[in-house]
Parts: sequence; structure tokens; C-alpha cells
Amino acid sequence: MDMENSVQQWVSGRGALNNIDDKVVHRALSTVTKADVRSLGLPIRNGKGPVGPRRQPPQHFMVRDGGDAAVESDPKERFGFSFSDDVLLIPTHGTTHLDALCHVWKNGEMYGGVPAGEVTSRGANRLGIEEAGPIITRVLIVDAVPDGRPWLHAGEPASLELIRTRLADASLRPEKGDALFVRTGWLRAWEAGEQNQSGWGGLDIDAVDWILDSGFSLLGADNVGVEMSPSSDPNCAVPLHIALLRDHGVYFCELLDLNDYEGAAVAGMLVISPLQIMGATASPVAPVVVF
Repeated sequence: MDMENSVQQWVSGRGALNNIDDKVVHRALSTVTKADVRSLGLPIRNGKGPVGPRRQPPQHFMVRDGGDAAVESDPKERFGFSFSDDVLLIPTHGTTHLDALCHVWKNGEMYGGVPAGEVTSRGANRLGIEEAGPIITRVLIVDAVPDGRPWLHAGEPASLELIRTRLADASLRPEKGDALFVRTGWLRAWEAGEQNQSGWGGLDIDAVDWILDSGFSLLGADNVGVEMSPSSDPNCAVPLHIALLRDHGVYFCELLDLNDYEGAAVAGMLVISPLQIMGATASPVAPVVVF
């Protein structure tokens, strides 16, 4: 690859997703043996979470229902049908979602040195979620909760040793372009009323070098931020977002439903297609994994 193309890849809004080439897609396809299709997206309910701090839950409104058709003189009924319709209002980070590379910055610069000023009141001029495009890759789903426990505590780092051991025991070796989804148990703790949006367990800064060396294109977890909160870095609330998303273009997928993967270390084909919301800092998604 010549220098011009290398630079273009570096500033591309796909970031580490550029590592997903034909070989990676075929590796993902090779994991499918049972055609077992599962969604990892949370249900979206009117006024319900979970959502992250400072964000509103989804709002779902019916604008036309069966009652309207019953009381109205509906001219469309003459043609043999009527209809219902509704509206959804949701923060782009308000349910299972994929962060765009314009989501975070440091010292005034986003991924690839793009100035933070490129994000305006009208949206992001560069690195918006529309630049991510559809994603098909192999995903490694691994439980980071120790045996005998239901979840990690708030502010508890996921053990990198446990993650690596479970992957090795399952004969799974990370390869360039893969996605990594980590179960922390936070979703189950939230559902049980034991934890809330003030803190959660997750990946810590000790995992950064391994994630980069492994070549992961995408990280995900069943919590609000993938990385644990409160942060172990007193100088940065989201050190993994900075070190991975901002510095290396690794995408983050948050609020995944991983309740079914307790004790697991499995590989499958992951399919994610973010909405093409022009200039958005994230997109709601309903990831699908096929085993």
C-alpha cells in the first residue's frame, strides 16, 4: 500500500474496521455450523432503560392505531385495508449502540488528528457513524465474571487473565479484524436492581496493549461503556475510549444483551449495520451473531 492510501486509511471513518478484509469475512463465515441466529440487541420500550448517564430513555408514540380506524370514516377502508403507525424518539446512545469515531477527543483532536471543531451543532462533518458502514466479522464472546458470581462489582476491572484463559481453554485465538464482546454481568445486575448507571465493571487499561496486539476492530460489552466505571485513571474518565477509539480507531459497541453467555467463550459470525444517520456520534443497532 502506498503512502497516500495509508494516510487515507488512517483518517477514514472506518478506522480499525479497515482490518476487516475478505479473509476476515470468510473466517467469520467459517464459524457458522448450526445456523443458530441470535440477537444481541436490547428490547426498546417506551420510557425504559437501561441508558447511560445524562441520556433519556426511548420514547415510543402511536400516531395511528386500531381505535382510530374504528371511530373514523376511513376512505382507505374502501380499498380493503387500514393501517397503524408510530414514532420513536431515542438518543443515538440510548440503547444497544455503536459509537462513531467522532464520539470522543483529547487535546482538541479526534481519531486521525481530525480537529474536534469538525463536530458542530449540525452534526459531525467527519468521522460520523455513516462512515462506519456495515460490519461482518468473527466475534469472540467471553464471560469476564469469575465462576460462582453473578456479575462484576461497579468499578471492578475485568480480569484480563480470566478472559485470556477462557479463550485459550476454548481453543480460541484472537486474530486481526475480530470483534471482542465481554460479558460483565452489569445488565443482569441492573435488571435485578443491584447496580445502576453510576458505575459498572468492565475492561481496564491493562487490557489496552493486548487488544491492540490482537488486532481487534471492535469491542463490546453488556454495560454502559465497555470499560469499567469509575475509571482507574484519576486523570481520565474514559481511558480506553481515548487509547483505543480515539488513538487507534477501534469501535465500541455498548449495552449489548449478553445474558445468555454466562461462563462462555465462543466464536460466531457477527453482523452489525448502523443506521446511516449523517453526522451522528453513534447509532442504535441490533447486532446479530450466527453460530
